Amino acid sequence: MFGGKADNLILMRNAGIPVPEFVVVTDGKAPEITWEMSSVRSSADVEDGASDSFAGQFDTFLGVAKNELQEKIDLCMKSASNEGAAEYIKQRDIGRDVKMSVIVQRMIDADVSGVMFTSNPQGIMNECVITVGKGTGDNVVSDRTDTTSYYFNTNDGLYYYEGEKDRLTSSQIHELIRISEKIKELIGDYLDIEFSVKDGKIYILQARKITTFADSDPSKFLILDNSNIVESYPNLSLPLTCGFVGFVYSGVFEGLCRRIIGEGKYLDALKPVFGNMVGNVNGRMYYKISNWYTLIKFLPFKKKIIPVWQEMLGVKNKTYDKKQDMKVSLAERMRINHRIISSFRNSPKEMEKLNETFIRINEDFYKSYHDGMSNEELISQFRIIEKKLFACWDITLINDLYTFVHTGLLKHFLAKKYDDADDKTNEFLSGITNIESLKPVRAMIDLAYSKKDLSEEEYNVRMNEYIKLYGDRNLEELKLESPTFRTNPELLAKKISEYCEDSAKLEEIHKSIMSDEKRDMKGESRVVRKLAAKCATGIANREISRLNRSRIFGMVREIVRSLGKNFCRDGYIENEKDIFYLTYDEMFKMVNEPFDARERISQRRNEYRMYKCLPAFTRLVFEKEEFSKHHVNVNSHKMISESGVMQGVPCSGGVSEGEALVIEDISMLENSKDRILVTKMTDPGWVFYLASAKGVISQKGSILSHTAIISREIGIPSIVGVADVMTRINTGDIVRMDGSSGRVEIVRRKS
Repeated sequence: MFGGKADNLILMRNAGIPVPEFVVVTDGKAPEITWEMSSVRSSADVEDGASDSFAGQFDTFLGVAKNELQEKIDLCMKSASNEGAAEYIKQRDIGRDVKMSVIVQRMIDADVSGVMFTSNPQGIMNECVITVGKGTGDNVVSDRTDTTSYYFNTNDGLYYYEGEKDRLTSSQIHELIRISEKIKELIGDYLDIEFSVKDGKIYILQARKITTFADSDPSKFLILDNSNIVESYPNLSLPLTCGFVGFVYSGVFEGLCRRIIGEGKYLDALKPVFGNMVGNVNGRMYYKISNWYTLIKFLPFKKKIIPVWQEMLGVKNKTYDKKQDMKVSLAERMRINHRIISSFRNSPKEMEKLNETFIRINEDFYKSYHDGMSNEELISQFRIIEKKLFACWDITLINDLYTFVHTGLLKHFLAKKYDDADDKTNEFLSGITNIESLKPVRAMIDLAYSKKDLSEEEYNVRMNEYIKLYGDRNLEELKLESPTFRTNPELLAKKISEYCEDSAKLEEIHKSIMSDEKRDMKGESRVVRKLAAKCATGIANREISRLNRSRIFGMVREIVRSLGKNFCRDGYIENEKDIFYLTYDEMFKMVNEPFDARERISQRRNEYRMYKCLPAFTRLVFEKEEFSKHHVNVNSHKMISESGVMQGVPCSGGVSEGEALVIEDISMLENSKDRILVTKMTDPGWVFYLASAKGVISQKGSILSHTAIISREIGIPSIVGVADVMTRINTGDIVRMDGSSGRVEIVRRKS
């Protein structure tokens, strides 16, 4: 009615948004006002629309005194026909006259002012950007003051800032986000909001749509989610690992699609999808989860399976595009369904075959691999592993589905009989004797327990045998750059020495972990017993494949480390470990077309120093392709909640109380003994530390995550999926956790 600016201000004022007093002038006459200083802004009926912003085309004046008011209103009215606006109208082919109104608004003598974009204009849809500077808004937009930019992830509620000074408080940031959500309800998504802050109070000066997002289609957004994958790739992963992981996922999913779809047009159409199952942003690994949904839609009973899959992987945001991405004929659909069901039914037998195949591959590799191999020989070894494993490893994905579905069904049937279905499900999933992922820690504890009775020679023989069997299992073992017991045997000796420090505790752990006690299934229905057995089979096979997966990465790690030695010897990199800063493609190129990578690696080291300062966001939504950040000055911002009670998903029963250890870096695990570990997630290598901890609380995960499975088998309480636990508990706090109910309570804050 009065133009975009004025109409939006009226909507916001009527909705209770804190907007400074204003008057809309339509006749060009200066109104009677009670305030001394004003802002005078044009408000044309053609500007701030969904597609045409007219940004900067019409006049705006700040700090206008009463005696200047009429002059500035006249200039605003005349700006409707200025040269710039006329050219803009011509370029946009608007084809109508401009109707101009003028807003006269009380001027806020701001402490700080700024602009907020409810979606990052670079194309990150779930990231708000708030840029502020000292004084009024014209100082900010005209670069007359130093500014600070805040980047707020709307899924996690976490933010960081770029700039020399932290200019807004945490409560002000969250209040701006709250206000913006209310404005979006009035005006729509993707907004550009100007604001000022005076004496701690926020004032909204104007709001308009970001026209660059006018044609955005949310169904085509690229969604990156770290549910589950963060368990395997916590914290930062270096470029070579990121590239290799993408290569592995692409090959395995191509194998899966070939298994259930077969060769032909459908497989060809899906190649861009399974070639993009994972991605990395800011040095962190993510599932490109929208592509996962595309493949899951090929499954029979997909409407039932998708919620189960989401729960088992711990996916928090369960919205997805429900449209069918690819039309498939009825005959083809029936054929696909038959192949999926057949693979599903045969999954246990196929997993046994896979394990036998892997044992042969592993043995063959270590028979042929040796120090001093040429680059060409090393690449040849890599190609042999690739060819043999991609032909069969996709069955592990079918086994995951097998496990998820039967676990979901077990929980469903137990819910009919028990009120505490979650706790009962955890009980039924316990006692999977001799689980593969538990073997390394059992063997290590047994070695530590037996050390006093062994000669030095006997001890060294057992150490070498341990490394041969389990040398690839360690913290962050699926990162090629991570040290393992195989690459650094001194780590194993150190860990065994730690266990031996407290003989009484070691004896207690040895007795507990070597037990094969199974849950009594008497009194349960035949259906429940059968489902529990199938769950146990699926979980056991899943853990076998996880341990074998660490061995695959162990083989590749040996190849890469040898290539690193060769590249360093030839002067292409400064240090042999610098190879991990090369991309996957660059490593192969170096073999065939050598180049000096030292400057490139130095630049990447600097980028990773910056990445380390950024929060680990669980979900990122991009308008188009993903990209990483490039900042000069980054300050992480940790928000502490005063609430002392939290709720998560119970995974392993028992009540434990003790001192919390918040794991922000894996080096902190050295102090895990007799403490309750608080973490964003765990990885398989944590098994050695969980054995001596009092309990574990994880921000991520589900009842089938590694945290849950191992803690159940070790017999310590565990709770996963506790929102914001990393910011709500501090190291040194006394915490009580109930692994049966999922309740976490801060008993006493660290003094």
